[in-house]
Amino acid sequence: NSYNKNYELIIDPVLIFSSYSGSNADNWGYTATYDLSGNLYAGGNAFNVGYPVTLGAFQTNFAQGVCDIAISKFNSNGSNLVYSTYLGGSGSEVPHSLIVNKQGELFVYGTTGSANFPMAGNSFDNTFNGGTNFSLTNIISFPNGSDIIVAKFNSAGTQLLASTFIGGSGNDGLNMFTPLRHNYADDCRGEIMLDENDNVYIVSTTASTNFPVTAGSFQPTYGGGSLDGCIVKLDNSLSNIIWASYLGGSGIDAIYSISLDKNENLIVGGGTTSNNFPTTPNAIRSTYQGGSADGFITRIDKNGIAIIRSTYWGTSSYDQ
Repeated sequence: NSYNKNYELIIDPVLIFSSYSGSNADNWGYTATYDLSGNLYAGGNAFNVGYPVTLGAFQTNFAQGVCDIAISKFNSNGSNLVYSTYLGGSGSEVPHSLIVNKQGELFVYGTTGSANFPMAGNSFDNTFNGGTNFSLTNIISFPNGSDIIVAKFNSAGTQLLASTFIGGSGNDGLNMFTPLRHNYADDCRGEIMLDENDNVYIVSTTASTNFPVTAGSFQPTYGGGSLDGCIVKLDNSLSNIIWASYLGGSGIDAIYSISLDKNENLIVGGGTTSNNFPTTPNAIRSTYQGGSADGFITRIDKNGIAIIRSTYWGTSSYDQ
C-alpha cells in the first residue's frame, strides 16, 4: 500500500522449508495443500513398499497394486513429519486435489481402479463401478476402469473417517482424450472444494452416461462425445449427494478448477471441444472460437439448478 511507485517493486520469496519425501520405488507428486496452522500436506503416489509412513498411520502397508496414493503431513517449518500414510487397494490410485477443513481433517479427491479401495463411514457408494481399460501416462494401468474417490482423514492421520466411490459404468475421474489431455499428467485434473458448512464439492470428468446426477440439476443428461465435465456436491460425511450435474456438449469436456463466491455460487473452469457447450447469451464469448480446444468459465447457482453465466474463453488457436 505504501511503496514508492516510481521504482520497480521486487518481492523476494522466502523458502520456509524444502524436503525430499520418497523411497527406492518410484514416487510421483501430484498436489498439495495447507491448514490454518501452516502445516503442509503433500499428495502423491508410491509404486511399491518403502514410502516413509509413520507409526499409527491409517495404512502403513503398500496394498500391492500398481501404485497407492501417498499422503504426508509436515509441520509448518518442515522439521517434523506429523503423519504419513498409504491410501489404496489392489489396483491403481492417484490423487488429484487435497483440502483441509477448520478441524484439521484432510479431504482427498482422486481416482481409483481398486474394487477394494478402503471404505469408511456411511459411504454414498461403497461399490466400485468400473469402466474400460485405460493406461495413465502409459504406466499406471486401470484394466477394469476407474471411479472417482473421496476420502476424509482425522487430524492425526490415524483414521479414515469417511470415503466413497463416485461413478457410473464408464471411466470417471480421468481426462483421457486429446486435445484436452495436452501436457504431461493432464489425465489427473479436477479439484475438491469445501464451503462454510464443510459440504464437499468435486469437479472432474466422466465418460459415464449413467453418472449419479440428481433430478432437477441444470444438466441431468450426458452431453455426448467422449467426456463430459461433472460436478458433485456431497455432505460432510460423504454419505449423500446433495446435487450433481453434467456440464458439457457433444464434444470432449473437462472441468479442472472450482471456486465459490460469497453467496456460495460456483465458478468452474475447464476445457472443451464442443461447439454447443452450454453458454449464456450475455457471455463474453457465447460461441466456440475455433482451434482444437477452447477454455470455458461457468458460474452456477449454489443449488445446482441453473447456469447463471457461461462463456467460452479462447481464440482461433488451441486454448485451455
